[in-house]
Amino acid sequence: MRYGPWFVVAAALMPLSSRIASAQDPVGTRAEIITAPDDRAGPRFGVAVLTRGSETAKQLNKPFYPLTTLFGWQFEHPFDVGPELPTVVSELVLLVGGLEQNVVLPSATWLIGFRKANGIEFGAGPTITGGGTQVAVAGGITHRFSMVNIPINFAVAPARKGVSLSLTAGFNMQR
Repeated sequence: MRYGPWFVVAAALMPLSSRIASAQDPVGTRAEIITAPDDRAGPRFGVAVLTRGSETAKQLNKPFYPLTTLFGWQFEHPFDVGPELPTVVSELVLLVGGLEQNVVLPSATWLIGFRKANGIEFGAGPTITGGGTQVAVAGGITHRFSMVNIPINFAVAPARKGVSLSLTAGFNMQR
């Protein structure tokens, strides 16, 4: 009996078909979604207006102009809760201000917030400074270029005396 070329091809592929079939999930099982962590870190810089000046500068008897520069570092961890919902984001922003005025004004702010798919974001959280503690509220936009995020944010942190207004920008990349 003579077999055609299609029979030979089918016979050669038969062992592969059982492997392909066994790799497929049966209907009705849950799909497992695996995503890589997207922890990010990078530099931040900007300016701040301290409406009542600096308590630290007053304690050191140093003159202080209310407009000051900011330099620091940001750590970010997003929590992806699905494609239809905004991403929940936790950020730790460590900044130092006043360096151009020969005063060191450190601050640490932990923000919990949301980022929409278009990059618009909002967050709030505690700030610790040399003058005490405050609650900061921040908003802005993060532009994404390939693997780099470029955040631009405005923050308000009212204190017992006055308020701190800051505008920061920077970039962060996946760690």
